[in-house]
Amino acid sequence: MWPVIWLARSILWLLARLPGPAPYRLARRLAGLWMRLSPGKRSVATINLRACYPKLGDAEIDALVRESFVHYVCSIFETGRNWYWPLDQLQAMCDGDAGVKLFEESLRHGKGVVVLAPHFGAWEFLGMFLQKFPDIVILYKPPGHPGLEKALLQQRRRGGANMLPATASGLRKLYAHVLAGKGAGILPDQQPGSGQGRFAPFFGVPALTGVMAPRLIHKTGCEVFFAVCERLEGGRYRMHVFPAGEGIYSDDMDVALAEVNCGVEQCIHIDPAQYLWSYKRFRARPEGEPPMYP
Repeated sequence: MWPVIWLARSILWLLARLPGPAPYRLARRLAGLWMRLSPGKRSVATINLRACYPKLGDAEIDALVRESFVHYVCSIFETGRNWYWPLDQLQAMCDGDAGVKLFEESLRHGKGVVVLAPHFGAWEFLGMFLQKFPDIVILYKPPGHPGLEKALLQQRRRGGANMLPATASGLRKLYAHVLAGKGAGILPDQQPGSGQGRFAPFFGVPALTGVMAPRLIHKTGCEVFFAVCERLEGGRYRMHVFPAGEGIYSDDMDVALAEVNCGVEQCIHIDPAQYLWSYKRFRARPEGEPPMYP
C-alpha cells in the first residue's frame, strides 16, 4: 500500500503544477472518456437523477449526467492544488462569499456553530476555505489504511483545522468542541451505518439520513448553516452559506431530518450538475421496497 500512496502523492504534486483554470478545462475534455470507463457510476448517476427529477426527459438527464462527470473529474484534478498550494493562494481563488459574514457573526457569539456541507461542487476546497476561521473542527470518515489516513490528515490539517474521525472518541470531542462555543463542519449526505439513520424525503424519495447532526444540534443548542463551494468555469469558486431552516432545531427527529435533506436540496439547486450524483444515496430502501440499483 505504501508504494501506491507514494505514487498517488507524486501524481498529485504534478497536478499541483497546473495553472488555475486547467483542471476544469481538462475535465471537460476527459469527462466522456471517464463515463465510458465508469459504466457503474454512470448508471448510478442516471438512476439518481431520474428519481430526483422525474419530469426531465432522457436527453436532459443524459446532459446532466455528463455535466456531473465533468465536475467529478475536475474534483480529482483539483486535489493536487488542494494538497500543495499555499493556503492563502487557494483561498484567494474564491470570488464572492454569499452569507459568510452571517457565519462569522455567529462564531463571534460563542454559541457554537455547525456547518453542514454536502458533496456539492468543490467540497475539498470548502474544507480548506473554512480553515480561515480559528478553532474549526471537521468530522471525517477514516479510510481503511492508516498510511492513507496519515497522508490525508497531513494535507487537510495544514491550515490549522482539527480533523476528528467519525468514531465514538471523535464524536465526544466534537460535542465538547461545539458546547464550548466553537465551529464544526459535517457532511450531511453520507449514508449512515446500521442503526445510525432514519428514512427522510430527499427530492421526495425516502433516503436513509444520518441522525448524528440533528442530535448534535439538539444537545448543544448551536446555530446551523449550510455551506457549499460552487465551481466556476474559469477555475475559480464562489462560496454559498445560508442558515438552516427552523425545522432543523425541532425535537421531532423526523422533522429535523427532513429539514437536513431540504437544506441539501437548496444547495443542489445552485447548480444541479455539481452534485455527486454517482454516489449511491438510495442504497438502503424502506422495508418492502425494491432496490434502486442493479
